[in-house]
Parts: sequence; structure tokens; C-alpha cells
Amino acid sequence: MTQNERKLAKQLLDKSREAFVMGLEVFNKPTLRYRVEGFVFFMCNAWELLLKAEIIKRFGMDSIYYKDNIDRTISLSDAIRRIFTNDKDPLRKNLEKIIELRNTSTHFITEEYGIIYAPLFQACVLNYRNKMFEFAEVDVAESIPDNFLTLSINIGDFSDESIKVKYDSELAKKLINRRNDLALLEKEADNPKFSISIRQDIYITKN
Repeated sequence: MTQNERKLAKQLLDKSREAFVMGLEVFNKPTLRYRVEGFVFFMCNAWELLLKAEIIKRFGMDSIYYKDNIDRTISLSDAIRRIFTNDKDPLRKNLEKIIELRNTSTHFITEEYGIIYAPLFQACVLNYRNKMFEFAEVDVAESIPDNFLTLSINIGDFSDESIKVKYDSELAKKLINRRNDLALLEKEADNPKFSISIRQDIYITKN
């Protein structure tokens, strides 16, 4: 890489780490009402900057711009396809589902999406840590506590009945279908790069 390319790549990596940490901070604050939207926005930004830095490293600075518009950098979806060329890759599928949620959140989102997507979010966090180390030899856990990488999930009642009581029929149907579709994908993938099951156990003890 040229000196300018190395400088730009480093700037992108530094901003990527900041976006990643901000995403974790937002999600792990249960008092925030828009933590799902915030997490998805910052996590997508973190991945986009990381992948663009890697594209510069592999293909040069010009590769992060569209050929027919040199003033516009490529989208996250294009960056994903450039680096993760296997469309069956569980990591790529994980990112594509999170991008779908980001696009949904610009319209309307409910707290239940945090429950539905929690396994994908957790996988996304660990995937990012692994790829940041693979691409840049940087361990993001060095600047934040290890337990911060484990997302704080509000596990609530997400039965069909509870959703139908809480929301109108159209939205309830949409939420239930989204939950069922993701559950099927998780079963088919059966891979921690796509989703990581989150379980919470409560114990009553004397001390």
C-alpha cells in the first residue's frame, strides 16, 4: 500500500472501533428505548469501515469508490460481497440479516426485535472481534472489558398470545413471522458465525 492508503486505512479502522464500542454501549444500557436501532446503526457502520479498510489493503484506494461515481464510496452490502465472496458464508448471512433490520428500523421497530435478533447480534459482535484481529491484528477487547462483549438481553414473554394481545393483528403477524423465519434460518445454519443462542438462568440462593 502507498503511504496515503495506509493512512486512510488506519483512519477507517480507528473509526470502526469507535463505532463498534458505541454500539455495545448503546445496547448494554437497558434504560435506552432505542437501543436496538442504535446498536444496528453503529454495528453496520463499524463493519462498513472495517471492510473498506481491508478493501484498500487488498485492492487499493480506488476500489472503495464506485467506478461511475468517484465521489461516492461503495455501500456496506457491496463491501460485504467484495470481501466475503461465498454467499453461503454464515458470517455474510448474519450481516445481511442485520442490514435488513437496519433498513426496517428506519420505518418502525419494537422492543421485541431485540429478543428476536439477540442471537444474531451476539454472533455479529464476536465475528467483528475475530475479523478485526484477522485483518488488522487488533483485539478490540484490549480497550473494553471482556464482559462488555456479552450483550445484555431483556428476555421477555414472546409467545404468540402475548404478541397478539400487545399489538394489532397486522404487526403481531409480522413479528411472529419474523421470529419464525429467523428461528428456521438459525436451525439450518447451525453455526455460531450466524447466531449464538442466549440463555438466562435465575437461581435463588441463601447468599
